Amino acid sequence: MRNRRNRNPVLAVGACAALLLGACGNSGGEDNDNNSASPDTVADTVTEIAGGPGDGTQPDPSDPGDPGDPGDPGEITVPGEQVETYYSREGAVVGVAGLTPDIAPEIIRAQPSLESEEVGQVWRTGSVELAGREWNNTTLPDEGYWVEVRQDDVQGWMPGAHLFYFGGVTDVTGEWAHIPPSDDPVRSLAAIGHEVTYGDMGRWAIVTKPEDTGDGAFRMDITGVPDDAQAGERLKVTFDENNGEYTISQVERTLLCARGVSGGLCL
Repeated sequence: MRNRRNRNPVLAVGACAALLLGACGNSGGEDNDNNSASPDTVADTVTEIAGGPGDGTQPDPSDPGDPGDPGDPGEITVPGEQVETYYSREGAVVGVAGLTPDIAPEIIRAQPSLESEEVGQVWRTGSVELAGREWNNTTLPDEGYWVEVRQDDVQGWMPGAHLFYFGGVTDVTGEWAHIPPSDDPVRSLAAIGHEVTYGDMGRWAIVTKPEDTGDGAFRMDITGVPDDAQAGERLKVTFDENNGEYTISQVERTLLCARGVSGGLCL
């Protein structure tokens, strides 16, 4: 079972939250626009809310619009509540980290629930764009925190446990010069992982090997770091091989940030 980062979510306030958390109804006569039939496609929905080219109207920011029917892809149909932490920044790009081959790829689902249908996948080192909403599915106490994302032409939900803002890249080869040569590069990576996480300071996982990417490097993620800002790091490690002995030749560190990035550093 995957561990979930504690981001101390707070309730989102406003008309949009009310629309998501409860049923909204409209009353009035036949001339009430919100009582018109719901369009059949997502494209039609967007056109109607934004105003057609012939009517000269613009959307009213104070009007949440028509919540749509239960089949509307934007409506959340699972129990829970909308929350707002650092992953409600629509348009921001975040990456996936900490996924070992046995639990990858990460699945994008139509709803914030493990029972919902799959609509996309994200590879072990992939990235997604935030769509602006977060959801706490109270039916899943250990993995109930979900983030709405976009990837290419797919929009859906992912568990938030493996999403991070990626910070700056630094060459830290000198920090690991004391790791001795080994007959297996995985042994050297394990030595790094145990040293970084010593004293219950997180978890380490080898997420890619040279044959996965073709660039000659291993990538190792350290996640679960008990820090409000820096949630971990990704190490890109390359080796020199000589007569069956592998020596670390370069290590690059990328910061994994929980709250955002400014100037390459975690906020």
